[in-house]
Amino acid sequence: MVFAAALTDPGRKRALNEDAVNQLVTSYGGIFIVADGMGGHRTGEIASQMAVSQIVEVLKRSEPSPQGLLEAYEAANEAIYLAGQKPESRGMGTTCTALWLDLPYALIAHVGDSRAYLLRDGELLQLTQDHSWVADRVRQGLLTEDEARNHRWRNVITNALGSFPNARVDLVGLKVRPGDVFLLCSDGLSGVLEDKVLAEMILTNPPEPAVAKLIKLANDWGGPDNISAVVVTIGSQVAESPKPYALPLDANNGQPVHLQSGTDPEVLTTQIAEPEKKPTFWQRWGSVILLLLWFGLLGFVLFNQLGSGATP
Repeated sequence: MVFAAALTDPGRKRALNEDAVNQLVTSYGGIFIVADGMGGHRTGEIASQMAVSQIVEVLKRSEPSPQGLLEAYEAANEAIYLAGQKPESRGMGTTCTALWLDLPYALIAHVGDSRAYLLRDGELLQLTQDHSWVADRVRQGLLTEDEARNHRWRNVITNALGSFPNARVDLVGLKVRPGDVFLLCSDGLSGVLEDKVLAEMILTNPPEPAVAKLIKLANDWGGPDNISAVVVTIGSQVAESPKPYALPLDANNGQPVHLQSGTDPEVLTTQIAEPEKKPTFWQRWGSVILLLLWFGLLGFVLFNQLGSGATP
């Protein structure tokens, strides 16, 4: 059983809402997305809407799997990138965080600084890592979380759909537990409200009032950016269902695991390893040849020494 709500708002300081959201509950779980567009004029709004519509359409036609989620992001990236080649659309792109519930699994794909959170047993866990300049500096130990929150470059994104010919996507997988609550949001929410406030709102409210209260609180705190939130609550029972794919062991135990993108879906189920390569001639015989040369050189030196020491 899945209960969900999605809401977006332009905020107090922006005339145009460049965010886009979507929620679609299905028989197997559902599809939930938040996107935050960027670019001049109306291109950010177009980019976020393109991402959401493209991904939903691909996922609706696909069997749930990590590879299917990647392919949906790749299709959206290609469409936005091509649209951004027009002179009037230069610089268009969008963040995008999607939750594909395939109960009892949750698959999450992520690009940019929109976020996915998991509330479990009263504890809020950020599942995604921001692709931003300040987040990189925090991970390097050069900025604190508080410094990053107020830094003048906090809105500088290092990865977005449509910015590059090929999508660079983070994947997260985990096994869902009864009572889990997922929050997807744009930085207009996470950049204004602290994690403890986010946790309290989604812990004490069903999805629909939760998203409304979250957006109201962000606006009460100034609403400096567009604000979007999607809350997805898992019911008291989660049916076990065999899947044609598997997740790493930790994910099956309910612990989030970051999967590596750009790989064969079968490889996603295990620790990523370098593909086996046939050894070259020098890799196979190089050490033998060097050893023979060394013995040859040693023999040559000894022969000369013996020859020079002989009595005529």
